[in-house]
Amino acid sequence: MSGTGVWARERAWELAASSGWRPLDLSLGVPAEPAPAISHAGPHENRAPAAYPPSAGTESLRVAAAGYLARRFDVTVPVSAVAACAGAKEFVSTVPSLLRSARRDRSPDRDVALIPALGYPPYEFGARLAGLTVHRVPVDAAHRMDLGRVPDHVAARALYLWVNNPANPTGAVEPRPAEVVEWGREHDVVILSDEVYAETTWDGAPRTALSAGLDGVLAVHGVAKRSNAPELRVGFYAGDPALVSELLPLRRDAGLIAAGDSQRAAAGLLDDDAHAAGLRARTARRLLGLVESLNAHGLRCDHPEGGPFVWLAAPGGDGVAFAYEVAARAGLVVAPGIAYGPSGGGHVRVAAVHDPDLVEPRLAALGPWTRERSGDRKERVP
Repeated sequence: MSGTGVWARERAWELAASSGWRPLDLSLGVPAEPAPAISHAGPHENRAPAAYPPSAGTESLRVAAAGYLARRFDVTVPVSAVAACAGAKEFVSTVPSLLRSARRDRSPDRDVALIPALGYPPYEFGARLAGLTVHRVPVDAAHRMDLGRVPDHVAARALYLWVNNPANPTGAVEPRPAEVVEWGREHDVVILSDEVYAETTWDGAPRTALSAGLDGVLAVHGVAKRSNAPELRVGFYAGDPALVSELLPLRRDAGLIAAGDSQRAAAGLLDDDAHAAGLRARTARRLLGLVESLNAHGLRCDHPEGGPFVWLAAPGGDGVAFAYEVAARAGLVVAPGIAYGPSGGGHVRVAAVHDPDLVEPRLAALGPWTRERSGDRKERVP
């Protein structure tokens, strides 16, 4: 089966609530632990009189973001080429429209958005919102983008390419982001690099597309994933100074502004590496426990190269039906793979956000059923 059933998250929660287990959410990448201590005082500036915060970002946030990129990725980005966004998701959803508006006159034929074959849903949403044609880039057996399979006539019309490193939902890591950047430069395609999960790169050091130089590249980061602070709704983008300059006035005119308190708090978090290292270690432990438990109870999977998710093949081949069954039988809410692209219908995404001792009993109870169903292609949908 291809996983074409209709998915309703509310229905999954209803099934989980009636399962006999306390519902446990493994569908979102938000660790089930308190957020770090957050100070809104700001490390570089005193509180000013009431005023709108700068859309481009406070000086403290931009300085802290540039410092983080230098420490973690060994790349130098001018503070003027760093700017705030109201969370990475906001940037992902709005940059296609703003980039198309900024380049409409000189690049009127650039009406295609290149996105991963399997990827974060706002990649497609943002492109559709901008009126762009979506082209999903094929991947190889390791779920890495195969840019050699992008037809020349498509590349000639592409405005930008989203690359996600590590990739959501598959956990694939592009080992040579410089090659992706070079492809973009050869084809005059802007590279938009989603690096929000970079801290959870398990296969070697974290990568950034900015390591290949800033020309034609924008990278987006957030504190939601690095710091477990999604309530702040703040992130930053950085890279090509010309691209940042193009976007800044458009974002300001559109009212795309992160709250001042959030910007001050984010600056403090970006200056602090210790809490991020602690979260990374806890995520690594949860992920290892999840992979071991899934395999022990008949759900075969590999440890991802990066990210906090397991990309799991659904027994029977229907991710939606399997997600409903897992909710009904074990009280676990997971994300069906069809949400991430048409080729994801036979999978589910499982987030390592709870401690293994909470998840293990659910998978143990589910084990006999999953083993029985692994060889049966007929799934029932509640």
